[in-house]
Amino acid sequence: MLKLLIVLGFLILNIVQAKLYYIEVKYPLLGKESPPGSPWPMPHFINGTSDQILLLRKKKFQIKTNLEVQCDIVSENVKHYRNVIFPPKIYNPQRKRLREHKYLNVLSINIAQSKECPKYPHSNMDESYNLTISSNEAKLNANSVWGALRGLETFSQLTYFDTDNKLVMNDSTVIIDKPRFVYRGLLVDTARHFIPVPILKKQIDAMAYHKLNVLHWHIVDDQSFPFELKTYPNVTEKGKYSDAHVYTQNDVKSIVEHARLRGIRVIPEFDTPGHVESFGRAFPEFITVCWKDGKPYQPIFGVQGAAEIINPTNEYVYPVLKDILTEFRDVFPDEYIHLGNDEVYYECWKSNPDIAKWMEKMNFSDYHHLQAYYSSKLLKIVQDLDKKSTVWQDVYDNGVDLQKGTQIQIWKDSSILPEHGTWSDYLNKVTKDGYAAILSSPWYINFISYGYQEWYKFYKVEPLANFTGDAEQAKLLIGGEAAIWSEYVDGGNLDSRLWPRLSAIAERLWSPAHVNDPEEAKFRLDEQRCRLLRRGIVAAPILNGYCGNYEYGMAKSNIFDPVFNYGWPNVQ
Repeated sequence: MLKLLIVLGFLILNIVQAKLYYIEVKYPLLGKESPPGSPWPMPHFINGTSDQILLLRKKKFQIKTNLEVQCDIVSENVKHYRNVIFPPKIYNPQRKRLREHKYLNVLSINIAQSKECPKYPHSNMDESYNLTISSNEAKLNANSVWGALRGLETFSQLTYFDTDNKLVMNDSTVIIDKPRFVYRGLLVDTARHFIPVPILKKQIDAMAYHKLNVLHWHIVDDQSFPFELKTYPNVTEKGKYSDAHVYTQNDVKSIVEHARLRGIRVIPEFDTPGHVESFGRAFPEFITVCWKDGKPYQPIFGVQGAAEIINPTNEYVYPVLKDILTEFRDVFPDEYIHLGNDEVYYECWKSNPDIAKWMEKMNFSDYHHLQAYYSSKLLKIVQDLDKKSTVWQDVYDNGVDLQKGTQIQIWKDSSILPEHGTWSDYLNKVTKDGYAAILSSPWYINFISYGYQEWYKFYKVEPLANFTGDAEQAKLLIGGEAAIWSEYVDGGNLDSRLWPRLSAIAERLWSPAHVNDPEEAKFRLDEQRCRLLRRGIVAAPILNGYCGNYEYGMAKSNIFDPVFNYGWPNVQ
C-alpha cells in the first residue's frame, strides 16, 4: 500500500522549471542566466543556432549504435540513460494544447573503434566526442566507448521540461567536446566512517553525471580495516568496526564493475608506513614502539601514539605487505595502486632505541633515509606485481628516489599547513623533475564554512595559474582530485557534502581554462543541482530558489525504485 501511495503521489506532480534567487536583496545575482538544457561541465565547444524545440517521446525514441560486437558497457548505458532521460509520465492538470513542434526520434551513436569492447577504463582512454542535434535525429560520434559515454551524459542534460511539461531539447545544436585533463578524480575515505556499498555506487553514478573518471578509494586507515583479506583474515577481523562494516571481495568487485560500466577507474589505497593502527592490531610486532623517558609504549598526545608507525627495520614485514598488495592487485584491475606514504612523522622512530642502533649500523644519518629505505622496498614490490604506483607528495619531499612512472599527488599548501609552501610551488618542482602530478591541495571538500558559497572557491582554482614550466612540463599535470575525508562524513551526509561542491571541480578539470566565471556558471550549476535531485542525488542548494518537484528524484534513491536501486534488499 505504501509503495502504491508513493507512485500515485508522483503521477500527479507537475514538473516546474527551477529558479535561482539571491541570498539577500542587497546582494543581487550577477551574470547572465543560462537557458534550460545547459550542460555541466561546459563542453569544449557548443553552438546552438535555432529557437526551435524538439519533442521526445519515450515510446518513439530510440538509441542506436554501430558497435559491431556485443558490448555490455554500451548496452547498459543505453538502458541507464533511457531511464535517466524519461521519468514516469507526469500528469498535466492544465492539459495545455501543444504548439507546433517537431519530434526527435533517434540518437545514433557511431563509435570508430566498433570492433572492440574494452575491458576497463584506463589512464589513456579517449573521452572525446561530437554531438549534433538536427531535424529529427541526433548524432553522437566518438572514437571510443568512453567518449560515447560522455556524449550520452551530455545528451541527457540537453533535455528539459518546457512550460507544457513536455520533454524537449533545442534543435540545431553542435557540440565538440574533450576533457582538459585526463585524470579527474574523487577520493572517498571509508576507514573513518564506513560508507555502504549502495551509497558508493550512487556516488559513482553521480561522478559519471559530471564526467569524472577516477574513484580513489582510501579504503583502510588507523581507525578501521574494512577490506576483506583472505591471506591474513585476522587483519580484517581485528581491524573492522563490526561484521556489518566489511567490504567483502565480492563487494569490491561489484563496485569496480559498477564503475567500469560508467567509465570510471577505481584505484585503491593501502596507506603505510603511517596510518596503520588497524593493521597493527593483527601484527603488533611490525609496529614501531614509541618511547619516552626510557620507557616503551609512551604516547605523546598531539605528536604520537603508544605504537604509531610500521617499523621498517623489521624485515619480516615486507613479505606480509607483498601478500596484501597481491590481494589488492587481484581484486582491483586498474594499472595503479596508491601506496599513501603521507604524514610519516619521525618522532616515534627517533624515540625507539632499536631503530637508532639499526640506523647506526646502516650508516643512516637522517630519518629521511629510513623512509627512503621503506618506500623503495614497497615501490619495488608493486613493480614486481606488474603495477604502477601513486604516492602522496611526502615521499618526494623527503628525498625518496622514485621510479619515473610514479604519480605524485600534491596535497600540501600553506593555507592548510602554514609551515609549507604553496601547492603551485610543489607542482612546479614535481613536474620539473619529470614526475606526473595530481593536484588535490585546493580541493579538500571535507572542509566546510558558512556564509560563503564554497563552490566559488573551488571553481576559481586554476591549476596552471602560477606554473613556470614549459609546455612539456605542463603535460605532466595530468589532472586533479577532490578529497572527502570522512571524520565527520558517512553515508547519511555524503551526498550533500560532495555535491554540488564537487560539481564545480569537475568543470574545472573538464572544461577549457577560459570557462571560469562563477557568476555565469552558477545558473548552469543550479540546473545541474536540480538534475541531481531528480536523479536521486541529495545535492545541497546553490542559493535561494527552488528546483521544481524534486521529490520525485529523492525517491529514486529509496528501496522502492527498481531503476535506481543500488542493492538494498527488496521490501514488500
